[in-house]
Amino acid sequence: KIVWNQHKNESSITIYMDKLSQIHTCYQSSENYPDLAKKLSQIGITSYTVEVASGSTLYRFPEGENVFHSEKATAITIPTEFNKEATIIAIRKSQNKEIDYPMFMEEIAAAGVRFYEATLTGNRKRVTYYGMNGNYEEEIPH
Repeated sequence: KIVWNQHKNESSITIYMDKLSQIHTCYQSSENYPDLAKKLSQIGITSYTVEVASGSTLYRFPEGENVFHSEKATAITIPTEFNKEATIIAIRKSQNKEIDYPMFMEEIAAAGVRFYEATLTGNRKRVTYYGMNGNYEEEIPH
């Protein structure tokens, strides 16, 4: 499911679909998360937010353009208590390739992560995981 936030005309839809294709290529060709973050930044993404319950992602570009992508048909329930330790364990398991992305999403959901934000510009490239009563931030290695 895709949504374009600018004026809908044939040209803008073509640009949108091209950006979505570029994003998909970044995911398919990345060796690890730092590599993915670098590739997304190279195509112009400044940040993105993943809404864990729905699996939807909003990618932001510097000129105010946004690309929204969602794969799930139904939302899942997220616990109200944020568990920082369980969040870190899920991140490490993902980094060590012990779990795939869908399992990572399940584990951070169970840890109470409602959404996470990746900041891909500036001196402090980072991912921040947010729950109802807490958060955890981790810098993206270069």
